[in-house]
Amino acid sequence: MSKLLTSGSRWLPLVVFNTLMIQGGIYVVRPIISYKALELGADAAMVGLIGATFALAPLVFAIRIGQSVDKGKAGYALLAGSGILALTTIALLFIDSIPLLMIAMPSLGIGHLLCMVGGQTMIANRSKSEHYEKNFGLFTFYASLGHAFGPLIGGWLADSGEVRVNANAAFLFALGMFVLAAISVLSLSTKEENQPVPEKTNFKVTAREVLAVPTFKSGIFVASATTSVVDVMLIFLPLFGRELGISVADVGVLLAIRSVASMGVRVLLGQITRWLGLKRILIWGAVVTLASMVALALAQDFWVIAAIMLVSGFAMGIGQPATMAWVSRISNADSRGLAIAIRLTANRFGQVALPAVAGVIAGGGVAAVFYMLAAIQAASVVATSRALKQGD
Repeated sequence: MSKLLTSGSRWLPLVVFNTLMIQGGIYVVRPIISYKALELGADAAMVGLIGATFALAPLVFAIRIGQSVDKGKAGYALLAGSGILALTTIALLFIDSIPLLMIAMPSLGIGHLLCMVGGQTMIANRSKSEHYEKNFGLFTFYASLGHAFGPLIGGWLADSGEVRVNANAAFLFALGMFVLAAISVLSLSTKEENQPVPEKTNFKVTAREVLAVPTFKSGIFVASATTSVVDVMLIFLPLFGRELGISVADVGVLLAIRSVASMGVRVLLGQITRWLGLKRILIWGAVVTLASMVALALAQDFWVIAAIMLVSGFAMGIGQPATMAWVSRISNADSRGLAIAIRLTANRFGQVALPAVAGVIAGGGVAAVFYMLAAIQAASVVATSRALKQGD
């Protein structure tokens, strides 16, 4: 965090600390919900359906949230999202049925979406264009740090040494992080901090106009493909681990390894992009992820899977910050919140559809899910190759 403080921007360390806590908490809650659903009698298809509901409500409200944030409410969105996540986690302490889990998950999704749109819009509007890869890299670096320590500590707290997990211990840990997230952005939710950036005008931009921007559709497809791999893995790695006899705590270690590897590439993303260009790093990231998913489908040993997580985590770490920079750079100041919301809507659509499809595929063995993810990465390579020039 000291590196951020030297930039002289008070808002940036607060935004990245918020995402650190939010992502850490989310990566505790979502895998534990998968375990809790299994204990309540859910099969693989039902686990996938419950996982998909995380993105269902945000899929409906994302555009409206983006338009609101474009009116100068990014800080408000950060505070509201953190509060919703905290309140929903309190409810999870008392939920003991599958229908109620399917209500809680969309609530978590809305809270998470508010934080992501608010944080990314603030970075896009307050950063210079040439600093996008660096600042979005830092944003996602701290997200990956949350992804690393969240499931690691959450899995350790939830591992009771028996088949039944101690879900409430993990939920309480997540609740503490969400409360800290809300406290961290209180100063960013003031009226003064939420004034629209000076370059904005009163011209209202529609979603159709944003979608018509050249390469925008390709950018959001690539972003969705990257998110889908991470999201489906988060939901189904616990099931894959159970098939192979891997404990809850060890699954948490595997998720942490992937996140730490993503951190490594994200903290250096600005420099790497200057060396190789946006197109090249996106293509190589997708190709390595594709190969890793095929290898994971064939793996049987914990240490082999750990090695795959290390390699794939580095590759997966590229897509999100790189596409954030891609979308922000081609959007104007009047519509960046809307553009980011549309990008996240595409991500959420993938998070709704793919876990549900993966749940059906997993009926014949969870390994088949990873072949599906490899095919999605192949499509991402094609989209990037066609949309971006070599110099981009």
